Amino acid sequence: MTIARLLAIAVALGMDAMSVCMAVGVRWHGWRQKLRLAVSMGVCQFAMPLLGWVIGSNLAGVLCAWGRYIAGACVVGVGVKMLLEAWRSHPGAAAQAIEHHVERDLHLRTTDPTKGWPLALLAIATSIDALVVGFSMGLKQTNIWHASMVIGVVAAVMALAGVTIGRRVGQALGRPAEFLGGAVLVALGASFFWM
Repeated sequence: MTIARLLAIAVALGMDAMSVCMAVGVRWHGWRQKLRLAVSMGVCQFAMPLLGWVIGSNLAGVLCAWGRYIAGACVVGVGVKMLLEAWRSHPGAAAQAIEHHVERDLHLRTTDPTKGWPLALLAIATSIDALVVGFSMGLKQTNIWHASMVIGVVAAVMALAGVTIGRRVGQALGRPAEFLGGAVLVALGASFFWM
């Protein structure tokens, strides 16, 4: 496989990670958050082609069929949580009343999606396509280690760019950008269902 073709595949696979990082970067854009996002996206994009190469066609076919639904549900879930948190932090009597009921009923608290389970879900959800790509690379006798390294590095760089773009959008739009970030994640996740 030529380096140009490999870079094209890496950029295509990194687009989901970049989009998610743009949405998250609207609110969470500190250097530690950037680093966590870039490393987790890069590591998952590196590991998934290797995993796809190892597990073979049967499981890759199942994940190809159901992976988009799993990925979509994960991204929608994080997006809905971001929307609820943005709404909850909005000043006003109506928002405070809703906040009280939401917190009481759902026990939600503002959490940083660049930590813990939300980060893991986003990183895995955006790299499921790389699993299938890894399987196909195994069939084409591609150097999977080289390809995975390129895919992982490109995804990490695109994640950093995404957070930076998201931060700038957040600074330009202010508080509505938090709603926009959550809505973008919900839309991205929902689009996985119709791919």
